[in-house]
Amino acid sequence: MYKIVQLFLILCIALTFNTVQAKRILPYPSGEISGEQIAEQVYAVAHGSLVKNAASKKHKKDIAMVVNRPPTKKRKPGRRPVVNTFETFGNSNPLNSDLDSMQMAIIKSGKARGTGILYISYTDKSRSGQLTIWLPSLRKTRRMNEPAHEDTWVGTNLTYGELVLRRPEHEIHEKQKDSTFEGCLLAMKLNPWEVNRYTKKLPGPQCEHQGKPVYVLKSTTKFKDWWYDYHISEVDKETFALYRTVYYKDGEKIKTVVIDWQSLELADPRVSYPRYIYAVTHTTGIDSMIYVPRSTISLNQSLSDNFWSEKTLKKYGKR
Repeated sequence: MYKIVQLFLILCIALTFNTVQAKRILPYPSGEISGEQIAEQVYAVAHGSLVKNAASKKHKKDIAMVVNRPPTKKRKPGRRPVVNTFETFGNSNPLNSDLDSMQMAIIKSGKARGTGILYISYTDKSRSGQLTIWLPSLRKTRRMNEPAHEDTWVGTNLTYGELVLRRPEHEIHEKQKDSTFEGCLLAMKLNPWEVNRYTKKLPGPQCEHQGKPVYVLKSTTKFKDWWYDYHISEVDKETFALYRTVYYKDGEKIKTVVIDWQSLELADPRVSYPRYIYAVTHTTGIDSMIYVPRSTISLNQSLSDNFWSEKTLKKYGKR
């Protein structure tokens, strides 16, 4: 159960839809820009926001979902991908200045249906975040500290470091020669027996970013004996959306992660949301896809900080 809960913690934080307190807004850059500055902008886009709060809630038949598949060798007729639907609520403008953000996720399907996760991060980065989990089957809450960077979801190929915990200072960033984005963003290619009422809604490869000017960034980890040596990222030069990241170990390509960032049509071009995230491990074929329909997203809702609470977790858990 905790492994399923950990998965949705990642989704909760990763889909914050760019919320950043006004006092911490990173200025839009001008002129020449360094690798470090590119990394800072990418981090702000992927982990912050220029809006007060954001949510992804079920809208009619549309709902956000995550789809996970086992290694290629273990796929066979009758074995469908694991699908879970969810709702998320992000607040990165808490009234309490000690708090950096408050994120909440509610699992809406599967064995963990009704499970609620509340994650609170602090402005003091030396302080670990706090995780509160509501388990409806036990009618109890549990509290945990944040996970390690290298921890992965069971059955998936994404780490906490990639989507939540890794910050620009954890790597050395070198700007490569500017380029244009080529090809399409990968997407999960399903076998006929893997299609159901949820997976049939997954989008196919995204080609609309093709030809856009991008920064190319090489980021080398500072961690010793790490699961990757460096990764090459392609970043939109206007929006700082990170479209594609390829990881390398011992000179070999080991994993590719793509994100289909879409504009939320606000004044700042950096304000966007991840329509889908797709990750594939090249050595095994394990892949995962997160899909968030645009119709599920709402911004700047009239919600007090008290909404992000154990009381709300329990309320949603009774549904």
